[in-house]
Amino acid sequence: MGTFLHLPVATAYNRARRGIIKMRENAPVAVIFDLDGTLADTLDDITDAMNVVLAEIKHRPIARTRMRSLIGAGLPVLMKLATGIDDADRIDQLVQRYQPVYADRMLRKTCLYPGVDRALDTLSAAGVPMSVLSNKPHRFTSPICDALLSRWPFVECRGHRDDVSNERRKPDPGVALELSRVMNRTPGDVVFVGDSEADIATARNAGMRSVAVTWGFRDRQDLAASDPDEIIAHPARLTELLSCG
Repeated sequence: MGTFLHLPVATAYNRARRGIIKMRENAPVAVIFDLDGTLADTLDDITDAMNVVLAEIKHRPIARTRMRSLIGAGLPVLMKLATGIDDADRIDQLVQRYQPVYADRMLRKTCLYPGVDRALDTLSAAGVPMSVLSNKPHRFTSPICDALLSRWPFVECRGHRDDVSNERRKPDPGVALELSRVMNRTPGDVVFVGDSEADIATARNAGMRSVAVTWGFRDRQDLAASDPDEIIAHPARLTELLSCG
């Protein structure tokens, strides 16, 4: 199976679906959230961990602003972009080195973005099923969700699992579709909320609505180029779109 990120953008299809995303009369829509750059500001801890690894190989440190533009496609891609190394075996070695460094510091500075807690309160009160789907390794996604999101009834928090056969990273729609089934919703009744091109493409590939957020790791201009159904600048706007705010 090939990559989904470079499929043609279904502009006319998306525009035809745009507008306020209404709650169903018999049940609320469900929401799948990305984690990094959407719910949680993880940028400082990721940058710090990467710079530890870069220092060990005598590579110049990477700036926070540069790191912001690289996050989203998964750790191997992030490592390749940060180091400029093309050798797959060497990238794998560096990924293996990065993981314990990041595990030791992944919750030092990481926190929810302002307004996310209130939005989650509102969605939970309205009975909206919620899940998390991240390209971050599951061994990191799970403890971050436990630390930051345990007060809300998330159905599932899923990171990428290398040990699961045929499980692919976003923008492959496989896990998103699995989560829609777990939440007992059809794909058309799921809103995918994220801050990257991969999140928008995942929603499109899965037949879900896409809501792009500008407070994360991509600028509005970059997000608009991927043609999401909605672009929002504050978490409260999501509750308005779902007609439960």
